[in-house]
Amino acid sequence: MKKSFYSLLVGSLLYFSFSACEDDATNPGDFSLKPTLEVTGIASASNNSYTFNLARSIDTTYRYFYTESDTLKDQNGNLVKDEQGNYQITKDSIYYDGQTTGKLYEMEKIMLDPDIDTLMISIASNCKWKAPMPSSGGKVQWFFTQNLAGGGDGTLTVAVTRNRNASPRAVDAVQIVHTPDSTIMYKLIFGQKGVSK
Repeated sequence: MKKSFYSLLVGSLLYFSFSACEDDATNPGDFSLKPTLEVTGIASASNNSYTFNLARSIDTTYRYFYTESDTLKDQNGNLVKDEQGNYQITKDSIYYDGQTTGKLYEMEKIMLDPDIDTLMISIASNCKWKAPMPSSGGKVQWFFTQNLAGGGDGTLTVAVTRNRNASPRAVDAVQIVHTPDSTIMYKLIFGQKGVSK
């Protein structure tokens, strides 16, 4: 009885494993498209929406460099040696502009309410994106990015500790959201209001 049960179990597992496989692999997307990234909304978990305005937009070009080494020669074309008997080698760093261009969008400072605990940043994208944990400086970290990466349209969730002081936070939190190749970057600056007495 046990043998027939186990053979039936193994047979059904084999059947479902082979029938679950796709016949043809589907195209995961068009990799020739340029990446797009946009921050479309900022709201708290209680649906309190925050307005954000563009402070400045900067076009960037990636600069690269390489090191060029050359052995020093005298007027006659002979190699020059130093006091230790080694050939004198000069090194120059050559900088040049690459073909990759990028865009940085810096937003105006957004002041959060003192009792906010969760912040949702809506992102529209056709590629993967990264959002590294910002340093809000000082002795107390108050801004914690929950998901450090995502893909496509998504929501970046941030945990915020409540400000129980009457004064606003002394140190701002700067959240960067960017594509993996850093051709599009958003710089979001957050502060937090104090509790009104």
